[in-house]
Amino acid sequence: MEIGNFKSWKPVGGPFPKSGQGEARKVTRDGDDAVYVLKRMQPAQASRPERRGRFQREIDALHKLDDPNILKIVDYGVDDRGAPYLVTPYCENGTLENLPRASVIDTLSKFHGICRGVAHAHENNVIHRDLKPKNIFLDAKYDPIVGDFGLCFLLDDEAVDERLTESMEIAGPRWLGAPEARDGRLEDVTPAGDVYSLGKLLHWMFSEQMFDRENHRALRYRLGKGLADRREFELIHELLDRMIVEQPLSRYQGAQMVVEAVMGLIGVLEANGRPILLNFAHRCGFCGQGEYVFQNGPEDTPRNNQLSDSFGLTVPAQNPQPAQYSYNFFMIAVCNKCGHVQLFRPDLVKGAAQLWLRKPE
Repeated sequence: MEIGNFKSWKPVGGPFPKSGQGEARKVTRDGDDAVYVLKRMQPAQASRPERRGRFQREIDALHKLDDPNILKIVDYGVDDRGAPYLVTPYCENGTLENLPRASVIDTLSKFHGICRGVAHAHENNVIHRDLKPKNIFLDAKYDPIVGDFGLCFLLDDEAVDERLTESMEIAGPRWLGAPEARDGRLEDVTPAGDVYSLGKLLHWMFSEQMFDRENHRALRYRLGKGLADRREFELIHELLDRMIVEQPLSRYQGAQMVVEAVMGLIGVLEANGRPILLNFAHRCGFCGQGEYVFQNGPEDTPRNNQLSDSFGLTVPAQNPQPAQYSYNFFMIAVCNKCGHVQLFRPDLVKGAAQLWLRKPE
């Protein structure tokens, strides 16, 4: 990477709308067919130490990070006016605001990519603090790229007195920022603040609504309202219950925990909300912490009858095959954390004949 070669960049088209960190425009350079974005401070801002320091902090953060879901730094330095600049790849599909509407699982998959990027930042002691749709970019495949680290907080920055967001200064967007961010106390800056914002971001991806505080379950903000089957959205609200929480210690404590929870939820939804394999760990779709433990198996016909009767279920009377070859009975699984029960008939689950039909060993 060539550092500080400002004159090698040639503008392409007009500038983007100005932001708090300065001005940006598309650029290219000789011998490179790719298009990039050059962001630089205006001279008036560059003369202010706190503004210049924030710009440098974004450069420092991007240098620490290397993940497919985080914007990369291509070049940085000082322009011909003495103001700092940085260059990053151009994301041709704009921001998250341009993401096409998709299925619940596909939307969760995009959100999972955002969480992976934020988790990588947390692993490197970087807290974003400004997660919002305009700061999530979309590449050519509409994959999300987390960018704009201008308000980030570096946990391993030892120069506490020189940190650039002073105590009691509000950081991040009003509607998406964690409650402790509104108070502006540096001692309250933790990865859990980003988790709160990620929860608000996920709700927005489904609803395009912003709401104050922790009101995601209020009737006007309830996901899937008006639908006859809201099961998928109820599971999403269960996830948000661990993210959009006023007290930081009651949330997931970092984005990696959200990554794992989202993957578990996607797994539950892909299985149509039902565990379907005996030898595969299924995270509970309601508490999000425990795993389902099966109480019976295909070879346990007598116990199947007893367990099913205890739940008021009727087991099919006909059983034309030996017990070991049968799959037309009720399977029962219980979460080992919260006790949530899953009941289902394998023969009514798509593909269950191949998944459950087991020969005797």
